[in-house]
Amino acid sequence: MNILQYREIYKKDISGAFLFYGYERLLMDNAIEYVKKKYVSRGMETFNLSLYDGNNLTEDKLMSSCETLPVMNDKRVIFVKGANAFSESVTKEFYKFLDNIGEFLILVFLDEDNKIDKTKTFYKYFSKNNRAIEFPKLSGKDIFNFIEGYLVRKGFDISKSDISYLSLKSGYDSKNLDMTLYDLKNELDKMLVLSEVKKIDREVIDRSMTQNADSNIFNFLDALCNKNTEKSLMEFKKLHLLNEPIERIFSMIVRQVRLLIMYGDLKSNGYKDVQAMNYMGIKQYEYSKISKFSHNFDLKFLYQFYEKLLNIDEYFKTTQLSKYILLEMLIVEFTK
Repeated sequence: MNILQYREIYKKDISGAFLFYGYERLLMDNAIEYVKKKYVSRGMETFNLSLYDGNNLTEDKLMSSCETLPVMNDKRVIFVKGANAFSESVTKEFYKFLDNIGEFLILVFLDEDNKIDKTKTFYKYFSKNNRAIEFPKLSGKDIFNFIEGYLVRKGFDISKSDISYLSLKSGYDSKNLDMTLYDLKNELDKMLVLSEVKKIDREVIDRSMTQNADSNIFNFLDALCNKNTEKSLMEFKKLHLLNEPIERIFSMIVRQVRLLIMYGDLKSNGYKDVQAMNYMGIKQYEYSKISKFSHNFDLKFLYQFYEKLLNIDEYFKTTQLSKYILLEMLIVEFTK
Protein backbone atom coordinates (compact mmCIF):
# COMPACT_ATOMS: atom_id res chain seq x y z
CA MET A 1 0.00 0.00 0.00
CA ASN A 2 1.24 3.51 -0.86
CA ILE A 3 0.47 6.23 1.66
CA LEU A 4 1.26 9.81 0.67
CA GLN A 5 2.61 11.81 3.62
CA TYR A 6 0.30 14.70 4.45
CA ARG A 7 3.22 17.15 4.45
CA GLU A 8 3.60 16.59 0.70
CA ILE A 9 0.41 18.61 0.17
CA TYR A 10 2.31 21.68 1.30
CA LYS A 11 5.39 21.00 -0.83
CA LYS A 12 4.06 20.64 -4.37
CA ASP A 13 1.17 21.50 -6.65
CA ILE A 14 -1.56 18.89 -6.74
CA SER A 15 -4.39 17.90 -9.06
CA GLY A 16 -6.68 14.92 -9.48
CA ALA A 17 -8.52 12.86 -6.86
CA PHE A 18 -7.37 12.24 -3.29
CA LEU A 19 -8.61 10.54 -0.13
CA PHE A 20 -7.99 12.32 3.17
CA TYR A 21 -8.31 10.05 6.21
CA GLY A 22 -6.74 9.38 9.59
CA TYR A 23 -6.84 9.96 13.34
CA GLU A 24 -5.96 13.65 13.50
CA ARG A 25 -8.85 15.79 12.36
CA LEU A 26 -6.94 18.99 13.18
CA LEU A 27 -4.20 18.13 10.68
CA MET A 28 -6.86 17.29 8.09
CA ASP A 29 -8.75 20.54 8.69
CA ASN A 30 -5.51 22.51 8.33
CA ALA A 31 -4.81 20.79 5.00
CA ILE A 32 -8.34 21.52 3.77
CA GLU A 33 -7.94 25.22 4.56
CA TYR A 34 -4.55 25.26 2.87
CA VAL A 35 -5.93 23.72 -0.33
CA LYS A 36 -8.81 26.21 -0.37
CA LYS A 37 -6.56 29.24 0.06
CA LYS A 38 -3.85 28.09 -2.35
CA TYR A 39 -6.01 26.98 -5.27
CA VAL A 40 -9.18 29.09 -5.05
CA SER A 41 -8.78 32.83 -5.56
CA ARG A 42 -10.41 35.08 -3.01
CA GLY A 43 -13.90 36.08 -4.09
CA MET A 44 -14.17 33.22 -6.59
CA GLU A 45 -15.34 30.55 -4.13
CA THR A 46 -18.86 30.51 -5.60
CA PHE A 47 -17.53 29.38 -8.97
CA ASN A 48 -14.48 27.31 -8.07
CA LEU A 49 -15.18 25.66 -4.72
CA SER A 50 -17.82 22.99 -4.03
CA LEU A 51 -18.63 20.94 -0.93
CA TYR A 52 -20.82 17.83 -1.10
CA ASP A 53 -22.17 15.41 1.47
CA GLY A 54 -21.29 11.84 0.50
CA ASN A 55 -24.32 10.50 2.35
CA ASN A 56 -26.70 11.78 -0.33
CA LEU A 57 -24.44 12.31 -3.34
CA THR A 58 -24.78 10.29 -6.55
CA GLU A 59 -21.95 9.39 -8.91
CA ASP A 60 -23.67 11.16 -11.78
CA LYS A 61 -24.02 14.43 -9.88
CA LEU A 62 -20.39 14.35 -8.76
CA MET A 63 -19.07 13.50 -12.23
CA SER A 64 -21.11 16.32 -13.74
CA SER A 65 -19.68 18.77 -11.22
CA CYS A 66 -16.13 17.52 -11.92
CA GLU A 67 -16.51 18.38 -15.61
CA THR A 68 -17.28 22.06 -14.89
CA LEU A 69 -14.28 24.23 -15.77
CA PRO A 70 -12.87 26.79 -13.31
CA VAL A 71 -13.74 30.47 -13.76
CA MET A 72 -10.77 32.88 -13.82
CA ASN A 73 -8.72 30.28 -11.94
CA ASP A 74 -6.27 27.53 -12.84
CA LYS A 75 -7.99 25.02 -10.56
CA ARG A 76 -11.41 24.04 -9.33
CA VAL A 77 -11.67 22.33 -5.92
CA ILE A 78 -14.34 19.87 -4.78
CA PHE A 79 -14.58 18.35 -1.30
CA VAL A 80 -16.79 15.36 -0.57
CA LYS A 81 -17.57 14.82 3.13
CA GLY A 82 -18.63 11.38 4.32
CA ALA A 83 -16.30 9.50 1.99
CA ASN A 84 -17.06 6.21 3.72
CA ALA A 85 -20.78 6.49 2.98
CA PHE A 86 -20.18 7.55 -0.64
CA SER A 87 -17.76 4.65 -1.20
CA GLU A 88 -20.47 2.05 -0.51
CA SER A 89 -22.16 2.59 -3.86
CA VAL A 90 -19.22 3.37 -6.15
CA THR A 91 -19.14 1.48 -9.49
CA LYS A 92 -16.20 0.39 -11.67
CA GLU A 93 -17.07 3.12 -14.15
CA PHE A 94 -16.45 5.76 -11.50
CA TYR A 95 -12.87 4.60 -10.97
CA LYS A 96 -12.29 4.87 -14.73
CA PHE A 97 -13.65 8.40 -14.53
CA LEU A 98 -11.22 9.24 -11.71
CA ASP A 99 -8.32 7.99 -13.85
CA ASN A 100 -9.10 10.65 -16.44
CA ILE A 101 -9.85 13.72 -14.31
CA GLY A 102 -8.53 16.92 -15.87
CA GLU A 103 -5.51 18.77 -14.53
CA PHE A 104 -7.78 21.70 -13.67
CA LEU A 105 -9.56 19.74 -10.91
CA ILE A 106 -8.74 18.82 -7.32
CA LEU A 107 -11.27 16.34 -5.92
CA VAL A 108 -10.84 15.42 -2.26
CA PHE A 109 -12.84 12.74 -0.45
CA LEU A 110 -12.91 13.37 3.31
CA ASP A 111 -13.11 10.49 5.79
CA GLU A 112 -13.51 12.77 8.82
CA ASP A 113 -14.41 9.97 11.25
CA ASN A 114 -11.52 7.69 10.22
CA LYS A 115 -13.96 4.90 9.36
CA ILE A 116 -12.85 4.05 5.84
CA ASP A 117 -12.56 0.28 5.29
CA LYS A 118 -9.00 -0.37 4.11
CA THR A 119 -9.93 -3.80 2.78
CA LYS A 120 -12.34 -2.42 0.18
CA THR A 121 -11.78 -1.21 -3.36
CA PHE A 122 -12.32 2.51 -2.64
CA TYR A 123 -9.41 2.79 -0.24
CA LYS A 124 -7.24 0.43 -2.28
CA TYR A 125 -7.76 2.54 -5.41
CA PHE A 126 -6.35 5.68 -3.77
CA SER A 127 -3.60 3.78 -2.00
CA LYS A 128 -2.46 2.05 -5.20
CA ASN A 129 -2.30 5.40 -6.98
CA ASN A 130 -0.38 7.06 -4.11
CA ARG A 131 -3.32 9.37 -3.41
CA ALA A 132 -4.41 8.12 0.01
CA ILE A 133 -3.25 10.80 2.44
CA GLU A 134 -3.18 9.84 6.09
CA PHE A 135 -3.31 12.32 8.96
CA PRO A 136 -1.90 10.19 11.78
CA LYS A 137 -1.45 10.74 15.49
CA LEU A 138 1.80 12.63 16.03
CA SER A 139 4.73 11.21 17.93
CA GLY A 140 8.20 12.16 19.14
CA LYS A 141 9.62 15.33 17.66
CA ASP A 142 6.41 16.11 15.76
CA ILE A 143 4.32 16.56 18.90
CA PHE A 144 7.15 18.62 20.43
CA ASN A 145 7.14 20.88 17.35
CA PHE A 146 3.35 21.16 17.41
CA ILE A 147 3.32 22.43 21.00
CA GLU A 148 6.22 24.82 20.45
CA GLY A 149 4.85 26.14 17.16
CA TYR A 150 1.36 26.75 18.52
CA LEU A 151 2.59 28.68 21.56
CA VAL A 152 5.12 30.72 19.57
CA ARG A 153 2.41 31.74 17.07
CA LYS A 154 0.32 32.93 20.02
CA GLY A 155 3.27 35.01 21.26
CA PHE A 156 4.11 32.88 24.29
CA ASP A 157 7.51 31.61 25.45
CA ILE A 158 8.20 28.10 26.76
CA SER A 159 11.45 26.28 27.49
CA LYS A 160 12.44 23.03 25.77
CA SER A 161 12.28 21.11 29.04
CA ASP A 162 8.80 22.48 29.81
CA ILE A 163 7.59 21.38 26.37
CA SER A 164 8.73 17.85 27.21
CA TYR A 165 7.05 18.14 30.62
CA LEU A 166 3.82 19.38 29.06
CA SER A 167 3.83 16.67 26.39
CA LEU A 168 4.39 13.91 28.92
CA LYS A 169 1.82 15.24 31.36
CA SER A 170 -0.84 15.76 28.68
CA GLY A 171 -0.99 12.02 28.01
CA TYR A 172 -1.14 12.61 24.22
CA ASP A 173 1.40 9.82 23.60
CA SER A 174 -0.56 7.33 25.69
CA LYS A 175 -1.96 4.30 23.92
CA ASN A 176 -4.64 4.16 26.61
CA LEU A 177 -6.01 7.66 26.05
CA ASP A 178 -8.14 8.70 23.10
CA MET A 179 -6.65 12.19 22.97
CA THR A 180 -6.44 14.23 19.76
CA LEU A 181 -4.59 17.38 18.77
CA TYR A 182 -7.85 19.28 19.19
CA ASP A 183 -7.92 18.10 22.82
CA LEU A 184 -4.29 19.14 23.27
CA LYS A 185 -4.98 22.50 21.63
CA ASN A 186 -7.81 23.07 24.13
CA GLU A 187 -5.39 22.35 26.98
CA LEU A 188 -2.90 24.83 25.51
CA ASP A 189 -5.60 27.48 25.16
CA LYS A 190 -6.44 27.10 28.85
CA MET A 191 -2.79 27.72 29.69
CA LEU A 192 -2.76 30.88 27.57
CA VAL A 193 -5.58 32.24 29.71
CA LEU A 194 -3.88 31.28 32.98
CA SER A 195 -0.50 32.77 32.09
CA GLU A 196 -0.13 36.43 33.00
CA VAL A 197 3.35 37.06 31.56
CA LYS A 198 3.23 35.54 28.05
CA LYS A 199 5.19 32.53 29.30
CA ILE A 200 4.14 28.92 29.91
CA ASP A 201 6.02 27.30 32.79
CA ARG A 202 5.41 24.27 35.01
CA GLU A 203 3.33 26.18 37.50
CA VAL A 204 0.90 27.12 34.72
CA ILE A 205 1.00 23.60 33.27
CA ASP A 206 0.24 21.98 36.63
CA ARG A 207 -2.65 24.37 37.31
CA SER A 208 -4.17 23.87 33.89
CA MET A 209 -3.77 20.21 32.98
CA THR A 210 -6.87 18.04 33.10
CA GLN A 211 -6.35 15.04 35.35
CA ASN A 212 -5.86 11.76 33.52
CA ALA A 213 -4.23 8.41 34.13
CA ASP A 214 -0.99 9.41 32.42
CA SER A 215 -0.53 12.58 34.46
CA ASN A 216 -1.18 10.52 37.59
CA ILE A 217 1.45 7.99 36.56
CA PHE A 218 3.77 10.95 36.10
CA ASN A 219 3.05 12.05 39.69
CA PHE A 220 3.28 8.48 40.98
CA LEU A 221 6.75 7.88 39.54
CA ASP A 222 8.00 11.20 40.94
CA ALA A 223 6.78 10.30 44.43
CA LEU A 224 8.20 6.79 44.11
CA CYS A 225 11.67 7.96 43.13
CA ASN A 226 11.65 10.67 45.78
CA LYS A 227 11.04 7.85 48.28
CA ASN A 228 7.86 9.49 49.48
CA THR A 229 5.89 6.47 50.68
CA GLU A 230 2.68 8.26 51.62
CA LYS A 231 2.39 10.20 48.36
CA SER A 232 3.36 7.12 46.31
CA LEU A 233 0.55 5.09 47.86
CA MET A 234 -1.90 7.96 47.41
CA GLU A 235 -1.03 8.36 43.71
CA PHE A 236 -1.17 4.58 43.27
CA LYS A 237 -4.71 4.61 44.69
CA LYS A 238 -5.70 7.43 42.30
CA LEU A 239 -4.46 5.37 39.37
CA HIS A 240 -6.44 2.39 40.57
CA LEU A 241 -9.60 4.54 40.85
CA LEU A 242 -9.00 5.73 37.27
CA ASN A 243 -9.07 2.04 36.23
CA GLU A 244 -5.42 2.02 35.22
CA PRO A 245 -4.40 -1.64 34.84
CA ILE A 246 -2.15 -2.96 37.62
CA GLU A 247 0.04 -4.50 34.91
CA ARG A 248 0.73 -1.12 33.32
CA ILE A 249 1.58 0.50 36.64
CA PHE A 250 3.91 -2.39 37.34
CA SER A 251 5.58 -2.06 33.92
CA MET A 252 6.24 1.64 34.58
CA ILE A 253 7.91 0.78 37.89
CA VAL A 254 10.08 -1.81 36.11
CA ARG A 255 11.07 0.74 33.46
CA GLN A 256 11.94 3.37 36.07
CA VAL A 257 14.14 1.00 38.07
CA ARG A 258 15.86 -0.17 34.89
CA LEU A 259 16.63 3.44 33.90
CA LEU A 260 18.06 4.16 37.36
CA ILE A 261 20.33 1.11 37.08
CA MET A 262 21.44 2.06 33.56
CA TYR A 263 22.25 5.59 34.69
CA GLY A 264 24.26 4.36 37.69
CA ASP A 265 26.24 1.88 35.60
CA LEU A 266 26.95 4.32 32.77
CA LYS A 267 28.09 7.14 35.05
CA SER A 268 30.30 4.80 37.08
CA ASN A 269 31.95 3.77 33.80
CA GLY A 270 32.77 7.35 32.87
CA TYR A 271 30.01 8.11 30.37
CA LYS A 272 29.30 11.80 29.84
CA ASP A 273 25.70 13.00 30.15
CA VAL A 274 25.02 13.23 26.41
CA GLN A 275 26.48 9.76 25.83
CA ALA A 276 24.48 8.26 28.70
CA MET A 277 21.25 9.93 27.58
CA ASN A 278 21.63 8.65 24.01
CA TYR A 279 22.49 5.15 25.21
CA MET A 280 19.44 5.10 27.50
CA GLY A 281 17.22 6.31 24.64
CA ILE A 282 15.45 9.05 26.63
CA LYS A 283 14.97 12.81 26.26
CA GLN A 284 16.76 15.54 28.20
CA TYR A 285 13.87 16.19 30.58
CA GLU A 286 13.50 12.55 31.65
CA TYR A 287 17.27 12.12 31.83
CA SER A 288 17.62 15.08 34.22
CA LYS A 289 14.99 13.55 36.49
CA ILE A 290 16.67 10.13 36.49
CA SER A 291 19.96 11.86 37.29
CA LYS A 292 18.40 13.61 40.28
CA PHE A 293 16.55 10.51 41.50
CA SER A 294 19.68 8.35 41.32
CA HIS A 295 21.05 10.05 44.45
CA ASN A 296 18.23 8.49 46.46
CA PHE A 297 19.26 4.90 45.77
CA ASP A 298 22.14 2.51 46.24
CA LEU A 299 22.99 0.65 43.02
CA LYS A 300 23.17 -2.68 44.86
CA PHE A 301 19.64 -2.17 46.21
CA LEU A 302 18.36 -1.31 42.73
CA TYR A 303 19.81 -4.54 41.29
CA GLN A 304 18.23 -6.61 44.07
CA PHE A 305 14.88 -4.90 43.70
CA TYR A 306 14.99 -5.26 39.91
CA GLU A 307 15.58 -8.99 40.26
CA LYS A 308 12.51 -9.21 42.48
CA LEU A 309 10.48 -7.36 39.87
CA LEU A 310 11.61 -9.76 37.16
CA ASN A 311 10.28 -12.63 39.26
CA ILE A 312 6.98 -10.89 40.00
CA ASP A 313 4.96 -13.27 37.86
CA GLU A 314 5.89 -16.04 40.25
CA TYR A 315 4.85 -13.87 43.21
CA PHE A 316 1.49 -13.23 41.54
CA LYS A 317 0.96 -16.98 41.09
CA THR A 318 2.08 -18.20 44.49
CA THR A 319 0.80 -15.53 46.90
CA GLN A 320 -2.74 -15.36 48.21
CA LEU A 321 -2.54 -11.56 48.19
CA SER A 322 -4.24 -9.53 45.49
CA LYS A 323 -2.07 -7.84 42.87
CA TYR A 324 -3.09 -4.48 44.31
CA ILE A 325 -1.89 -5.35 47.82
CA LEU A 326 1.28 -6.95 46.48
CA LEU A 327 2.10 -3.80 44.52
CA GLU A 328 1.45 -1.69 47.62
CA MET A 329 4.01 -3.82 49.49
CA LEU A 330 6.56 -3.34 46.70
CA ILE A 331 5.97 0.43 46.77
CA VAL A 332 6.59 0.54 50.51
CA GLU A 333 9.77 -1.55 50.15
CA PHE A 334 11.10 0.68 47.37
CA THR A 335 10.44 3.93 49.21
CA LYS A 336 11.43 3.02 52.78
